[in-house]
Amino acid sequence: MSFQPSPFLKYITSKENKIWLQLTALIGIVSFIVLRLLYSMPSYYSDSFTWIGAAKTLQPITFRPVGYSKLIVFFRYLSTSDIALIAGQYVCNLMANLLLFFTVSWFFPLKKVFKVLLFVLLIANPFYLFYSNYVSSDAFFNCFTVAWFTSLIWIMNKPSWPVMISQVVLLAGLFALRYNALIFPAITTIAFLLSKQSLLNKAVGIAGSFAVIISIVVYTTYKTKVFTGTKTFSAFSGWQLANDALHILRHDKVDPTTIEDKEVRDLLKFTVHFFDTTKQTFPDTAATAFYMWYPESPLKEYMKVYPKRMKPYFGTWNALGPLYSKFGSTLILQKPFSYLQHFVWLNAKAYFFPKMEIYETYMEGRDTIPPFVKKYYKYKSNKAPSHHPAVYAGVFTPAQYLFILMNLLFPALSIYYFLSGKYREQPVLFNHTLLCFGAFYMVNFFFIVLLAPTVFRYHVFILTLSFPVVLYLIQQIFRARRTIS
Repeated sequence: MSFQPSPFLKYITSKENKIWLQLTALIGIVSFIVLRLLYSMPSYYSDSFTWIGAAKTLQPITFRPVGYSKLIVFFRYLSTSDIALIAGQYVCNLMANLLLFFTVSWFFPLKKVFKVLLFVLLIANPFYLFYSNYVSSDAFFNCFTVAWFTSLIWIMNKPSWPVMISQVVLLAGLFALRYNALIFPAITTIAFLLSKQSLLNKAVGIAGSFAVIISIVVYTTYKTKVFTGTKTFSAFSGWQLANDALHILRHDKVDPTTIEDKEVRDLLKFTVHFFDTTKQTFPDTAATAFYMWYPESPLKEYMKVYPKRMKPYFGTWNALGPLYSKFGSTLILQKPFSYLQHFVWLNAKAYFFPKMEIYETYMEGRDTIPPFVKKYYKYKSNKAPSHHPAVYAGVFTPAQYLFILMNLLFPALSIYYFLSGKYREQPVLFNHTLLCFGAFYMVNFFFIVLLAPTVFRYHVFILTLSFPVVLYLIQQIFRARRTIS
């Protein structure tokens, strides 16, 4: 097994492809200048302040994974303004998308019209510029995912140790940014099993992928214990599961006497009493994360009476994570059909037309930012620039409809591709890539639908990776039909 980058590098720098490189550089520079003229300050939302707070204090554990806070610290070493971070996010997205573009063009030759369309979708698409203008882990998570999946295409066709090591490094970065990367080694396993290399190398590659995730889990659990006194990997996951389970209690009864665990039983009694007596209204027509964050939700109110509560809010929040995890799983296992009806089904419907959430408006409609953020990035004022809602609608609305279109085209074309036997006429590598992406699509779908209220930003990497897959399917199916006719 040898690493031979020269043919691919020669392909990228060939006369034909130099145009794409030059266009990418031109689009990137001009677009970023326009962005900064429109918005001299990136878009902040509630989680942004958590990440910057952790970056400012170098806090090892926070409400969400701290990987993005470490990136904020890194880019602030390059510049005390926010420009390095936002430029870094945008450039990384351009580079990852460009790598995907050239990899697909190299392995699966596209007709010129499809190649141009793919370039427009991946590089000239203003969505990637504007979503990079958020102080959010989304931009890095999505571009790292695109680079990681692209590495799997190489592993399936031309495996090499540098590519395999890069895949593991990217996995580590992804898991540090967002814990739903927990499912990614399953897709890595598929890619290695389909690759053309020895069983030993496959075993090493698969084991390395799981080992890096396990190592981060062990390390994070240790740091959480040291920092908060609670031995848990992710308190957020426990809060999320309890939030999901409360959708059951809004519609169904659970008898506390059937619960063996005293802590879970006490929490259930408190929650049932809360819903029976509160005058507060709660969303009831969609899967929501409302119970996690609303100050007067039962999960928040229980923090005030929890017997093991601590003086620091963050300490109690972490201490409740394991209990909330047991509470959520207990309710879901007792009432699985109620959970499917009142959370999963609603979330599944929302998946195909997800809320734009933070992408609906610049700054979530804020006119100012907190003083500590102003100080951290040395802004002259805490006033937000003009919001330009028409620009926002023009950029983000097409992306939302593109996601809907890809969710229609990808399953339909894939089913036709296999049932019609078209796959027999196509390169094995594309069939493997299609199987790998199909598995990724389905695993990601079920992971989100079963566990987390869906919003558009959770699907950007699926949308991005679907572009070349769908375009190549259309090209090959259409070509085959023309040949037959």
